[in-house]
Amino acid sequence: MKYTSPTLLFLSILIGLSWASCTEDSKKLPKEKPNIIILLADDLGWNDVGYHGSDIRTPYIDKFVKEGVELDRFYTYFSCTPARVGLLTGRYPGRTGLSKKVITPERKDGLSPDEILIPEVLEKAGYKRRACIGKWHLGHSHVKYHPNNQGFTYFYGHYGGQLNYFTHKRRKELDWHKNFDACYDEGYTTTLLTKEAVKFIEESPTEEPFFLYVPFNAPHTPLQAEDKFLRMSGFDKNKDIFSLQGKEKPDTLRPIHMGQGNTKRQTYKAMVSAMDEGIGKILEAVDKKGLKENTLVIFYSDNGASKEAGGDNKPFRGGKGSCFEGGLRVPAALRWPAAFEGGKKIEATMGYIDIFPTILEIVQEGSSHHTDGQSLVNVLLNQKDESLDKRALYFGPNGLLEDGWKLANNKLFNLKTDPRESHDMSKKERERFNQMSQKLKDLSSEIEVNMEPDMSYELHKEWKMPGGE
Repeated sequence: MKYTSPTLLFLSILIGLSWASCTEDSKKLPKEKPNIIILLADDLGWNDVGYHGSDIRTPYIDKFVKEGVELDRFYTYFSCTPARVGLLTGRYPGRTGLSKKVITPERKDGLSPDEILIPEVLEKAGYKRRACIGKWHLGHSHVKYHPNNQGFTYFYGHYGGQLNYFTHKRRKELDWHKNFDACYDEGYTTTLLTKEAVKFIEESPTEEPFFLYVPFNAPHTPLQAEDKFLRMSGFDKNKDIFSLQGKEKPDTLRPIHMGQGNTKRQTYKAMVSAMDEGIGKILEAVDKKGLKENTLVIFYSDNGASKEAGGDNKPFRGGKGSCFEGGLRVPAALRWPAAFEGGKKIEATMGYIDIFPTILEIVQEGSSHHTDGQSLVNVLLNQKDESLDKRALYFGPNGLLEDGWKLANNKLFNLKTDPRESHDMSKKERERFNQMSQKLKDLSSEIEVNMEPDMSYELHKEWKMPGGE
């Protein structure tokens, strides 16, 4: 089943080259390499966490943010697949040809094995255990796209998106896997992913650093939740619309559609609560093993929430799929007690493409390939860095952020005075609008690979990836 990318044959040479980005700030970090955990929510809105005043209870996320560093101006891409590309490569998804829509079951392309991902660099840095537990969504039509052929040593979860939370099926085929094989574990997906992540932590040797990437599929549709969390959200099975499917116990509520009235929001709230509890258990596993002090944990959402699916991005405009703040600016925080002072909020402009170079600097490894992001180490060490705010962040052909000004869908906004994007300044600030429009055009021409998605793939039984025989 194993597929070897030509890039991996040269990776050790690339990583061995000198790296100019290892700054003086790196010397202020602990010498011992930290365990690294990335917790990625799926379609979680700005107003869907307790610490932002949401009606959803997220005590574990709130506690984590309070103990760590709140990243108040953290931007990502506006849809699932591209957001994951930028996180794992540090490069704009357009450079890989994966900025146009998400990878659906019939889509034949995926993230090229020629791309260098975080786990591949961490392998060279001495991280022997590197797990992806959750939603992959970066290609399933060939084994070369499999997480275990992209730097991870262990995979548990699903290849695609929008699978049933209870049956683990999409398009009538099981999409639940352990490494390369179909997996028949029963249960609610969020619960299963949590258990596997906790197990991975418990089984990791304390003397060696590990990398754990947990891309939850919650609270992405379909709207389905367990009875325990539905009741917490105010869901009443005697009044609200729901449906029981399959062989689940009669007291297990499983909404399979948007419902009417408050059903949609209540189910969404239940899904967020389940994920929050899962995050709490993962962090508890770290604490119980005595690893809290030297474990870097990063949490954020892959993009803003879909309002149609019950999410809430207030007070921001727009949501998933748009270049407005509601689609791009997401809840985010990190915690590494041994290195970064906790209990503070940073308002510098940060983004998903910055995770890769930040990790590179932390583990003091680098490569000669191009990244679009910028290391956040100096800012996290209480150093000011105006370049973060002044730089241009590119969100595809329709979005650009630079020095507090945002170009979105041919409208111009001053985010410093108008974070809700209520007033289009394109006419009053014509010169700035023209300059940013030209820069956006130039960046789009440079970044976007002109590749239309190939939609000819025929899904195999149990989402089996061909090509490894």
